[in-house]
Amino acid sequence: MNILDKIKGRTKIDVDIFVERLKKDFSIDTIANEEKKELANEEMLNSIYEVLILILDVTHQRKVPEGLYTTWIKMVKDYWYLNKYDKLFINNTDINSDANSNMKIKSVQIGDTTTTFADTSSQIDINGTMYNTGTVDFDEDILVEKYKKDLYRHRKMRW
Repeated sequence: MNILDKIKGRTKIDVDIFVERLKKDFSIDTIANEEKKELANEEMLNSIYEVLILILDVTHQRKVPEGLYTTWIKMVKDYWYLNKYDKLFINNTDINSDANSNMKIKSVQIGDTTTTFADTSSQIDINGTMYNTGTVDFDEDILVEKYKKDLYRHRKMRW
């Protein structure tokens, strides 16, 4: 049994549509190297499965309900970016060709006309939350805390 079959057996959501959406969001089909594209697909499926298990553990459900579709998508995206898979599989050198594109103004002093710049290349915006990727040690608790409200809405009582 491959990982895609395991995912399909544990959810009420159409997994094929789910996977296609994430492929598009992660730009996996734009990877030129076929070997790298295959590794990215495999890692995406592993990420989906790991977040699936996390959701099932928190909600105490047998299958992921359809109401958690959007939450599951967001959690997989957070998992993907916090583990830096985007930098591992997709080369962004063409997008950020300007060396100063990651610089933001940190402070300006009017009397002395001093301007201080801050490098933002280590920051990433995931679903409206800014993370410093160099300092974040990924932990599943980050995802559970961020999506606790949505996950608890679908939680079953366990005796």
